[in-house]
Amino acid sequence: MRINDQAGPSTVSLGKRSQRTFGFLSCVTALLLGACSGEDPDAGGSGGAGGSVSSTSTTTSSLTGTSAGPSTSGAGAGDASTSTATTGSSSSTGDPAGGTGGSSGTGDTHPKDHCVDGYDPHPSDATMKDGAAEFVKNNQIDLTVQPEVIAWMEENEWQAAHFEWHSIRRCNGGMGMSRVNICRSAVPVPADQECKTTGDGYQFLAMHRHMIQSLKQLWPKHSEQFEGFKKFPTTAEELPQQWRSDFRPWSATTLANAKIGDEIDKPENLSRFPDEGALGMWLQCFAGQAIPGTNQQASGLHGDLHFKWVRSQNTDHGLGNQFTNIDNYMFWKLHGWIDNVWEKYRVAKGMSPTDQKLKDAVAAQCYEMDAIAQVINPDLKPDTDPGDPLPGESGVFHETIRPIFESAIHKCSGCHAAPSTGPAAGLSLGGDISSTDIVAGLVNKTAKGGGQFKLVVPGNPDQSWLYLKVAGTAGSAGCRPSAGGTCQTGVMPQAADGKPTVTSAELAALRQWIQSGAPAPTKN
Repeated sequence: MRINDQAGPSTVSLGKRSQRTFGFLSCVTALLLGACSGEDPDAGGSGGAGGSVSSTSTTTSSLTGTSAGPSTSGAGAGDASTSTATTGSSSSTGDPAGGTGGSSGTGDTHPKDHCVDGYDPHPSDATMKDGAAEFVKNNQIDLTVQPEVIAWMEENEWQAAHFEWHSIRRCNGGMGMSRVNICRSAVPVPADQECKTTGDGYQFLAMHRHMIQSLKQLWPKHSEQFEGFKKFPTTAEELPQQWRSDFRPWSATTLANAKIGDEIDKPENLSRFPDEGALGMWLQCFAGQAIPGTNQQASGLHGDLHFKWVRSQNTDHGLGNQFTNIDNYMFWKLHGWIDNVWEKYRVAKGMSPTDQKLKDAVAAQCYEMDAIAQVINPDLKPDTDPGDPLPGESGVFHETIRPIFESAIHKCSGCHAAPSTGPAAGLSLGGDISSTDIVAGLVNKTAKGGGQFKLVVPGNPDQSWLYLKVAGTAGSAGCRPSAGGTCQTGVMPQAADGKPTVTSAELAALRQWIQSGAPAPTKN
């Protein structure tokens, strides 16, 4: 399939935007009661997107009948082939995420959380072409994923959210170029800034795995588009046909680092990286940067791969264009290779793909990217699965307190929700659970990380760990660690200045509910 920059009859629109499906649970980065506090050094921030920024605006594009088919090379990349068939419209029918929305019967809708449960296949999975699509401008050919994928990413603000995800990690003295002033938005600025810590390297790996997994879930019949090079490409024959004539040999340093990546499971290479975050920093950061806790320096491979496939006169979807580079077919080849190196490291270290830490890390990046997308476009709507409806309820907790926890500003339920994997610290404050069950899990229940305190003591907010944490007064409450336990006294949701994030009215409402006996909701 070929996408030209000249205006003309179009069978697939790349510029159409619609309201996307948006995860019911908000960003997991603001957490309650310290259960997801990021104390693990591998649970930190991430690094930047490769390539320079292009000022070229995206051209309204049309399609002709040329398609890039599957490659016969070991890399699994796409060669060009000619097709006379025209494509169908990329505008999906129904839910852009492949699910269905709306409510079922009476009561609240049972939410499906795509950050935990994944996406259903997109309707276009049955008809979309395989391989890459050619994008032609100024007589230069670049390769993109298929137009249906680009349309979905535009509908869901993925291009902009990916760029802002990197920008928010450049807030503290980096080269941020945010288009929405993301550093001053409701999304918390990560403590781990770009290429400053190994925590940054870990989130870099987890975020791109979230994106790769999501696209494979949406287009399972065409997952090749999102798979990486099987090995670092060192010859022209390992590339799509459109890039072979422009291939230039890599430097000796790049080849030496690539060999380490391809053979990461060898003992001498495993020993270089004490944890996944160190490996992530080595892969993503500029060459020569010191990696904390090791005697290693970053390889620069991420940037090397981004800059390798840049068309100087065709940048609309190019790898050098930070605003749209996820449209590019080679973006997924290079990031898929990085993901393959990471997984090979994990297997060699005896880690499982079902590890809860990994699941939580990938979900956290999904929640953060969703929260950023909502900053970019506040009209984005939740995605829902009809499922079994929750009971209709009323009362102060259901109508006033629960909305505070599920607020897109405070994001408590991003970590403390009730998805299939279970909420952090066993504490549910929202999600797929009735308000009655939330209250039952709070009243007179022991607070994990709260010493002798209970989460909620009816009639006594000053002895209720939930209130003390939200109010920011847990540190002076006299917490005594229980046997084998700790006192985690920091304010929740977390804030850089250590001050409460809730408003005085919200805090007063929580206090009054507890003071009044913490009554459970009534079912309608």
